[in-house]
Amino acid sequence: MSNRNPHELFVTGESLAAAHLTKQGFNVIARNFRSPYGEVDIIATIQNCLVFVEVKTRKQHSMVTALASISSRKQKNISLTASYYINQNPEFDNFNTRFDVIVVFYFPNDDTYKIHHFDDAFLPVWDY
Repeated sequence: MSNRNPHELFVTGESLAAAHLTKQGFNVIARNFRSPYGEVDIIATIQNCLVFVEVKTRKQHSMVTALASISSRKQKNISLTASYYINQNPEFDNFNTRFDVIVVFYFPNDDTYKIHHFDDAFLPVWDY
């Protein structure tokens, strides 16, 4: 039985999420993109869509807990970071935009992972 520390789980989860996206036909263009508003774990494109992905890695198999951890404040920070990214990269001005969530569950008994990908997991949150 493997006992992974939280940082190792985080890094492995993000790597598995990026590999999953690539396998599904996405082009991963950035990882851990930081802005003055926060960070986006993965930025990818598929067809004419720019996708901002939040990755959650958990030891326990609780989808509700994983999804609930993406608070409205976190959604707002991701939304603002997405806007910042697009402003810095005008080649994506005409792309559709969406916000996905990938939950990676780790099962320590057999040292395996399971990936759940939620397309369009939330709408952008703006303060005007």
